[in-house]
Amino acid sequence: MQTSNKVLDAVLEDLSVPHIEERLSRDFFFKLGLKYPQQYGIACRDVAACVRRAEALGAGPFLYGTVGAPGWVERGEAVRKCKLEVALGYAGDAQIEFLGPGQGTEHYSRALVDTDVAFHHVGIFQPGIEGHAKAITEAGYPEVVRGGLSFGKALNIDFRYFDSRADHGIYLEVLDLSVAGIELSLGPVVRAYGAVKNALGNRART
Repeated sequence: MQTSNKVLDAVLEDLSVPHIEERLSRDFFFKLGLKYPQQYGIACRDVAACVRRAEALGAGPFLYGTVGAPGWVERGEAVRKCKLEVALGYAGDAQIEFLGPGQGTEHYSRALVDTDVAFHHVGIFQPGIEGHAKAITEAGYPEVVRGGLSFGKALNIDFRYFDSRADHGIYLEVLDLSVAGIELSLGPVVRAYGAVKNALGNRART
């Protein structure tokens, strides 16, 4: 599939990952009251290698590291000491999230049983997560993972995964992020990091 986002097309082709439109129609999200996904969630055995491949094709630069996963609850059970290897970057206007197998959870590694790279989920950044969670579960897609943290109204991070694999082969993830009650967009943060990284790289080469 070819789109107007040539960088995304190249990255997905290189990783053998389909476009969202090849798995889920826009009407699917409309019926659930959801925005169209802004993120490709890709599980991979070697996050660093996938970052290098994507950046070589014009994506990124990527924010990359291993982070704790506070409040991680999987199938109703709290998981302590959960850590995720994650990289965030952009291919055109599409966000790409690379996720390693993780520590303390098999949520991502289960997708890597027979492959090194797998389309794991679509990410939807949208406030009002409680109402959306109700609509998604009532449509037959149970919540399987949730996590995040909250500091009153100063900062709220709430993400939830819903299992739509039987129908579509991937999970749905809804993320509700806010600062002082105002919806937070990760895009400017990730892109600002990329600009700084590029500037430092160019300075090092001169």
